[in-house]
Amino acid sequence: MEEKQLIIKSQRGDIEAFSGLVKMYQGNIRACLAVRLSNTFESDDLAQETFIVAFRRISEFDPDRPLGPWLRSIAFNLLRNFWHKHKAEPVGHSEELSLLIDEHIALNYSERNELNALHTLRECMSKLDESMRRLVELRYHENLPLAELTKKLNVNHSTLTMRLHRVRFVLKQCVETNLGGVSS
Repeated sequence: MEEKQLIIKSQRGDIEAFSGLVKMYQGNIRACLAVRLSNTFESDDLAQETFIVAFRRISEFDPDRPLGPWLRSIAFNLLRNFWHKHKAEPVGHSEELSLLIDEHIALNYSERNELNALHTLRECMSKLDESMRRLVELRYHENLPLAELTKKLNVNHSTLTMRLHRVRFVLKQCVETNLGGVSS
């Protein structure tokens, strides 16, 4: 059965049809959350909660639109709420950058364009000078804490946070320019 038919039947209260939608998207939603959480139980719980929220709100959904982006936006909102409740992080932490990227993707890109956005981000990374690129790698790839980075780079905390702010701004501008002026 086609996605649109399953959505319409689900909106009429057909639980079997909604179950079909869950089967279609559960892997995608779980993967989307699992890469952002270190605990698989938490990602499974949030994925399940995503479908509970979707079931309650399916009557509000336009069946002519693709379901995937809507489900991911629910998952991202639940993830954001989870992080606010459970994991207070200092400004400049990798989860903050992930959240900003996730919000930008959720608001501005369809599933087809996500790979293009990631490719563009990689291209923009390659245009950074060596010191900025190394800073991004240490902070966001190797997840080094700010305190450790200040020692490694021999700079004070405020200098480091300003450099991180600048590199995020440069990357954001580059991505937006290369994707045709899309802004968040």
